[in-house]
Amino acid sequence: MDEFKIMPVNSVTINKILTSQELTDSQKALFLRNNAKEIKDVMKVEISKSEFSAMMQNRPLQRFRPLKNSFTKQGDKILLAQSLGVSFKDINKYIENIINNHFELTHISPDNAEKVKTYVYRHGSKAQVIEFLDYELSKVETVLEKLYKTLEDNSGGLADYFSRPIHRMDDITLSKLYNTIDKNLRRAEKAGVITSDKCNSTAEWALVRIYQIQNNSKVIRAYDKYKSML
Repeated sequence: MDEFKIMPVNSVTINKILTSQELTDSQKALFLRNNAKEIKDVMKVEISKSEFSAMMQNRPLQRFRPLKNSFTKQGDKILLAQSLGVSFKDINKYIENIINNHFELTHISPDNAEKVKTYVYRHGSKAQVIEFLDYELSKVETVLEKLYKTLEDNSGGLADYFSRPIHRMDDITLSKLYNTIDKNLRRAEKAGVITSDKCNSTAEWALVRIYQIQNNSKVIRAYDKYKSML
């Protein structure tokens, strides 16, 4: 590969390079720099919500590999910009705009909000994740389905986000997560979608599940300390 200058560059090429196990992180960074213009042109082509979700599923993040994941984040951000039809530098502003307007922007489609949610559950801040969880559970008709899925391992949801050492769950975050879940379950109960018993039992289950996820994070922290002593 001649100094990692590739012609032509397309979404398949970008995905292949950034997920390659044969290239080093430095080589991947060189690819991004050397093909910046071509990658920018690729971003002008819109991809669907399902295509974006599939791409993210094929780009798994790994525990204890923060440097590798940082390059995956760079690639994911490029793909998100491409799928939304916005510039790479405006992605953070786009995400905050959605949150600050409580997901009620008429010019942002539900599909685009879902794409951003997929990205935030991989690379967002804890505060952003909580906001998108609230959005995800806001439809009372699907609150149980969405809740069960996001708390499953390997689902691209909350459980996966907090399984990575960089996203360890503190007690304040745990409290905010539970309050968000409980609030939306109560909304579904009030709307008559679920019974009071179902609401209470699901809230209890969710609390136990969140504690399990937090404890997994503590195990990771203990493992880090053990490694540092070797």
